[in-house]
Amino acid sequence: SDILAPEATFCSLALSSKKKIIEKVSEIMAEAIDCSAQDIYESLFASERLGTTGLGNGIAIPHGRVESCNKTTAVFILLEEPVDYDAPDGQPVDIIFSILVPENADAEQLKSLAEIAKILSEPTLVSQIRHAHCSEALFEIIVKASDKVNK
Repeated sequence: SDILAPEATFCSLALSSKKKIIEKVSEIMAEAIDCSAQDIYESLFASERLGTTGLGNGIAIPHGRVESCNKTTAVFILLEEPVDYDAPDGQPVDIIFSILVPENADAEQLKSLAEIAKILSEPTLVSQIRHAHCSEALFEIIVKASDKVNK
């Protein structure tokens, strides 16, 4: 909840491919932190080239680092329709939680990724996310889950 803003949370977004998802995430992040969308896109895609950020169960956590980024930021998207994301289980992805950190924030990135993976491994929570009816509800679900994890 420290890295995600309500205006970076989207319910029922229609995106048709992994490339389109990463482009959209990059645009949203660029506006939020005043970085180049192209730099963000290249960082997120570099991560994908190392190995898919699709976790399985319809969830992906694209992440990257950008030198000009001055604070950790996130984008949370529930897709209108699942898309192929090269996930290890072969399932299409409909839940995207993307993180961008400053270039030298190794520990912060690992901590954020671990927390998000833990939150998104909870079946009840994933079901709530998939049944969210608006962006505001989606944001509330993730903030409440984050608060529980951090207690």
